[in-house]
Amino acid sequence: MDKYRDPRDAVEIIDKFKTLPTIGDVKLFADEIFPGWFISSINEYCSDYPYLTDNWKTVCSLTGSKKAQIIIVDDIIDDQDHTIIKMFAECFTLSGFNVRTKNDYFECSNCGRAIPSFKLWETFKEKKFNVPETWAPTCKNCL
Repeated sequence: MDKYRDPRDAVEIIDKFKTLPTIGDVKLFADEIFPGWFISSINEYCSDYPYLTDNWKTVCSLTGSKKAQIIIVDDIIDDQDHTIIKMFAECFTLSGFNVRTKNDYFECSNCGRAIPSFKLWETFKEKKFNVPETWAPTCKNCL
């Protein structure tokens, strides 16, 4: 069974979601509906990847929000059978959070900033983003 597939009571969940007054209430509701979806939160990206912070600032500017935190979640599936999990992710994004999956980002063991996984680093490198020459599980400044 897919743990993030829309539950049978999706309409009721959406109706309740619409009444939640704060982002904290949304998080508590997300925890209730999808226990274990939230993994952790990180305050900022590793300085080796400045475009990640720049992109986050751009999204915040476009949505009229302020940078909050990077939220690491178990998974995000973007299809018609996973509209509730996507609704939660979009709500957090519109509130200034940057929602990322545990397979794509993790914390630097030295400073606690978010670092892309090796696989994501390879993708960034292939797309000619300005990334460190070699991937490392810590920030360059932390080595």
